[in-house]
Amino acid sequence: MSPRALAATLPKVTKAVFAKHGRVYGTIVAEWPTIVGGLSDSSLPEKLAGGVLTVRVSGGAAMALQHAMPQVLERINAYVGGAAVERLRLVQAPVARRARKPLPPAEPPADPQIESEVSRVEDPELRRSLSRLGRRLAPRRKSEK
Repeated sequence: MSPRALAATLPKVTKAVFAKHGRVYGTIVAEWPTIVGGLSDSSLPEKLAGGVLTVRVSGGAAMALQHAMPQVLERINAYVGGAAVERLRLVQAPVARRARKPLPPAEPPADPQIESEVSRVEDPELRRSLSRLGRRLAPRRKSEK
C-alpha cells in the first residue's frame, strides 16, 4: 500500500473508531504507553464512560497503577486537554502483550560492492557513514527489484 493510499484510507477508519468510542478515548489509547510508561505492558484502557476510564490490569501491576492513580489521571487529562477522566476503574484480568517490531541488527553485514564504492571517499568518518547507510539501504533495494 502506498503512503498516499494509506493517507486516503486512514480518516475513514479513524472516523468509525472515534464515532464509536470518542476522540478522547482514541487519544488515551494512542498515548497510553507514554502516559503510564512501564505499566503499559501490563495495562490497557478498555472504555471511557461518564468520566470513568476502565483499565484492564494484569497481576501485580494493579497495585502499582492504583498507587500512581493521581499522576496517571493528571497525565491523561493533560494529554486530552481538560478534565475528561475523573477516575480510573481497575479490572484485574490478563492483558495481551503488544506485538513489537524486532530491532534491526546493530551493524549490517559488510557488502563488498558498497565497500568498493565508498573506498574512493577520502574522509574516513564520511566513508564509514556512507558505508553504514549503504548497508542499511541494501535490503530495501533488493526487495524493490
